[in-house]
Amino acid sequence: IPGRSIRVHSRTVAVNDEPVSRIGRYRIVRLIGRGGMGVVYEAIQDNPKRTVALKVIRESSLTEELVRRFEREVEAHGRLQHPGIAQIFEAGTADAGGGPQPYFVLEYVDGKPLLDYCSVRRLAVRERLELMIQICDAVAHAHQRGVIHRDLKPGNVLVCADGTARVLDFGVARITGIDGLTSHTSAGQLIGTLAYMSPEQVLDGTDRIDERSDIYSLGVM
Repeated sequence: IPGRSIRVHSRTVAVNDEPVSRIGRYRIVRLIGRGGMGVVYEAIQDNPKRTVALKVIRESSLTEELVRRFEREVEAHGRLQHPGIAQIFEAGTADAGGGPQPYFVLEYVDGKPLLDYCSVRRLAVRERLELMIQICDAVAHAHQRGVIHRDLKPGNVLVCADGTARVLDFGVARITGIDGLTSHTSAGQLIGTLAYMSPEQVLDGTDRIDERSDIYSLGVM
């Protein structure tokens, strides 16, 4: 459920990486994309009937770190309630034929990637800056709730036909806990997209990464 992490131990997870027609109460319409951690489908929810984005772990062999990252993405979305960030509806597990499979369900965003939208619409500088103001506002909301995105780039922003920008993919987000601590990435592990990463992300590991790393990435965008 929104705001609560799913708890799935890697020893109990079996993943079916074959095409599926249904996961739980969601009918799969098409594959939207594949990432380093999961597969995202467009799906139809049974009740209430609506189009959603459904993400499941896609790896045929899971690690505890992969499951923790999936849980953190659910927690990150659960903290965020902003028109510039896709809303989470549900998180849980379902058996699609290969055993219990962790998933979560997001609001479906029917939009174009940021650069494609700007190119097709031939946006002037002022119009591009107006989009960036929307994106910055969404990222500021995340920061206020203890979520550092860590992979901000044009490909993780969709723009709808009405000009509304949505920030996506909190799969490598860093989350500040109520005790002031943050979730950590393994030492020496490079997280993010190199062209948009701040110097401390590339050179200094995770301990020095804070909101300023996202701000740097916004500047590159």
